[in-house]
Amino acid sequence: MFEYIIEFFRQFWYISCLIAPWLLFGFLVGGIIAVFVPDSLVRKHLGGKGFMGVVKASLIGVPLPLCSCGVIPVAATLRRQGAGNGTVASFITSTPQIGFSSFLPAWQLLGIAMALIKAIFAFITGILAGTLINAICPEPALNEEDAAPGSAVDKPQGNKIVATFKYAFGTLMGDVGGTLLFGLVISALIGVFLPADFAAKYASNIYLVTPLMILVSLPMYTCTNAAIPIAAMLMMKGFSPGAAMAFLIAGPSCSAPMLTSFWKILGRRAMFVYIIMMIIMTLLVCWGMDIFGTAIPGLDGVHAGHEHGIALYQQIFAGLMLAIMAFNRILAEVEKRRKLVAAPGQMILSVPEMSCEHCQHAIENALAALPGVTLLKTDLANRQILVEAPESERQSVRDTLKTAGFAAE
Repeated sequence: MFEYIIEFFRQFWYISCLIAPWLLFGFLVGGIIAVFVPDSLVRKHLGGKGFMGVVKASLIGVPLPLCSCGVIPVAATLRRQGAGNGTVASFITSTPQIGFSSFLPAWQLLGIAMALIKAIFAFITGILAGTLINAICPEPALNEEDAAPGSAVDKPQGNKIVATFKYAFGTLMGDVGGTLLFGLVISALIGVFLPADFAAKYASNIYLVTPLMILVSLPMYTCTNAAIPIAAMLMMKGFSPGAAMAFLIAGPSCSAPMLTSFWKILGRRAMFVYIIMMIIMTLLVCWGMDIFGTAIPGLDGVHAGHEHGIALYQQIFAGLMLAIMAFNRILAEVEKRRKLVAAPGQMILSVPEMSCEHCQHAIENALAALPGVTLLKTDLANRQILVEAPESERQSVRDTLKTAGFAAE
């Protein structure tokens, strides 16, 4: 038993060292994008309703550093600002699948071919989802008078350098830290308990293992950053690149938050169109990778760093990554113990769907437009907000939050 524990920590540290330098750099790039890319530029190119709007939404969504829960309030804001159904669907589809914060670690752990295929898949499926939903679900966008004001993406204020690091290693890492740790733990467990010949014995049939990977990944809900180390470990154990890619796609793309967002923002029919399209595309691409993989340079199923040792700089970055994750977790626990208290004229609302700082910013933007209403404090850890509002406006607060995609109790 003790040997298994030692091997678990060895595998955990090994995969952490491989991913940490690229992951931290990716988060830094994500912070730069979030702080320095103007909101007006994003809104300008995501406001279209035709095919070019769909293409632009997918192209912009691919590099943006938003996870599947973070993309929901942004997409809801775009919808309220008049973006077409297809444009919003394209953005929701492409954005959570990959970004700079996950492309770089995917390149390091899985190889450049896998990373590029994942990025191209995100771009193409974004266009396909938007085109199909424009054709099958041609509901008109909201009228201009119904559109809510506010930014599509809230920008951190103050010193931009400080804001960049705070957003990169506070907001982004705070949002995905739990699922990233989960992914590292699962990859280490696979490394310890899955026999080296398991894939050759039981997972050699690509036509069966790819659908199985999709089914396994759906209930796990791992963001792309968390799925990367698991996919890398699966490939180390002999699973095909297509099987690993199926796991990498399905978890982030068909998670409960993603499906809920489609249902809530675009309707039930759009959600089913999205599910069917993603499953078909995932199967076709992953089967194609395994059938024609030998013709694609770098797609041989061998992990890029599997045979090499761990450099000192990788160990330093791994320690830094785990320290940041621990700090964010401790900070969240401290915040969770701070209970909001309502004074006369104030009310505390529970907002169960406020799951990340992107949601928090969307709520702040939505309530800022209400006259006589002041959002005094948000408690992200306990998913509550403290609002000062006259009795006559309290129902308007709830209605505004519901329009923004957040049910308030």
